[in-house]
Amino acid sequence: MPGANATPVSPSVGGWNGADRLCLGLLFTITILRCFALVASPLELGVDEAQYWLWGTTFDFGYYTKPPLTSWIIALAHGMLGHHEWAVRMPAPLLHLATSLVLWRAAIWSVDGAATLAPSTAALHAGRLAAILWISLPAVGVGSFVMSTDTPLLLGWSAGLLGLVGVLSGRLAPRYGMALAGAGFGAAMLAKYAAIYGLAGLGLFMILMRAQRNSTAITPGGVLVFALAMLIVASPNILWNLMNELATVRHLGDNANLDRQSYSLGNSLGFLGAQFATAGPLVFALMFGVLRARNRDPVDRLLLCLSVPVIAVIMLQAFLSEANANWALAAMPALVIWLARWLAGGMAGRMAGGMATGRRWLALAAPAINLCITAVLLAVTAAGTLGPLTPQSDPLRRLRGWQELAADTSDVLRHHQATTVIADRRASAALLTWHFHGRGIEVLVHDADGVPTNHFEQNLAWTAQPARRLVMLDGRNTPPEIEGIIWSGGEPARSKTKISARRDRALYLHTGVETAD
Repeated sequence: MPGANATPVSPSVGGWNGADRLCLGLLFTITILRCFALVASPLELGVDEAQYWLWGTTFDFGYYTKPPLTSWIIALAHGMLGHHEWAVRMPAPLLHLATSLVLWRAAIWSVDGAATLAPSTAALHAGRLAAILWISLPAVGVGSFVMSTDTPLLLGWSAGLLGLVGVLSGRLAPRYGMALAGAGFGAAMLAKYAAIYGLAGLGLFMILMRAQRNSTAITPGGVLVFALAMLIVASPNILWNLMNELATVRHLGDNANLDRQSYSLGNSLGFLGAQFATAGPLVFALMFGVLRARNRDPVDRLLLCLSVPVIAVIMLQAFLSEANANWALAAMPALVIWLARWLAGGMAGRMAGGMATGRRWLALAAPAINLCITAVLLAVTAAGTLGPLTPQSDPLRRLRGWQELAADTSDVLRHHQATTVIADRRASAALLTWHFHGRGIEVLVHDADGVPTNHFEQNLAWTAQPARRLVMLDGRNTPPEIEGIIWSGGEPARSKTKISARRDRALYLHTGVETAD
């Protein structure tokens, strides 16, 4: 049972001791530095960030490719802080700070049961370790700079995990705790559909516990409460999808690319290897210990069921087609709590001397390595470059050059006396819309085949308006053949910006006038 072997200690005034305050100070220091780095960074918005911002300018319960929560958060930050790249991203480090605090509490509860009068030494260590491990994960470092759907997903997931752990530890009444857990995963579902793994993991947990005839505070009735709460919170987006021909769900299937199957074991191993960069080399290596979860410990079993299946499913996806490294981030909250619990056992001296000493060193080394990576990521964020480590392809290239493109396009629009742009693709459309915000310039795309594949083709596709003057971006020197547009003669203007050592963003700007036909 949780806390059975724990050593009780007397809490200080308010329940906080010096180590707790030091840990909290570290969390806030890292978060504040990340916020300053965002403001200082010269890097521009990514395509997805610009599109999430654009969605947020029109409130809805769903959008073409994603649920709405991330766009709602960006809209709130943009309204409060103004039209700045850093304003779009500012919620990211704050949400990760909140996640670290939630996991801190969840880790304490996972060690100590409700009968424990004061937090045990092991529980206190576990809580602090979980918070530090989370805030220092390389994926969290990157996620604190880029505002993605993963960030609110992970906060909602962690809040749901806190509810489940609270029920298992006796800290929360079963129905209340399961309702809280379901609401947390429902909120996560409003950010990203990966939250459905939570419901599947809970179902697997119940099957394992029943098969081993182990009793648990989570009952079938509790699972029903969980599912209902999750459904209620996520229902706005579910209803939106039903009213919009399952637009977001269809896009999710397109992302899987299962029609282009590769059956590559190398892809699966490559995805698994990428998790060492996501979680940190030593941290992810130690996380494999979750496979040795104790059979009769319900918390261990729960953490196993909410982590390993997620990674296994995405490894299968990678084998069948392809998978991005971040697609398994939903496994990280449970793995962080499991690792914090395991390391805390060594710090509290609950085993033979040699084993305890080894775990103490690991408890210091694992977060220390990640904190060094955190410092590097902070420097990269603030400087906007990888410096001498920059590869020829430069992964930051997509965050450069858009302002120059907008300036070049603006010059051509002014000379052509036009206010309409037809972008060459979704990326250009999203970033130009951001840079032209509030300037009365309309950004559209040309849907050549008439089958929408993104937000712009669905909602901002070009249709002819007689006598309207426009500028079109294209990678070719000659204008495309589009019925209804008469192109200007002569050599088109060209926008060319160096975005990495080997790449330029080069586009021609064709001018034309729409006809009546």
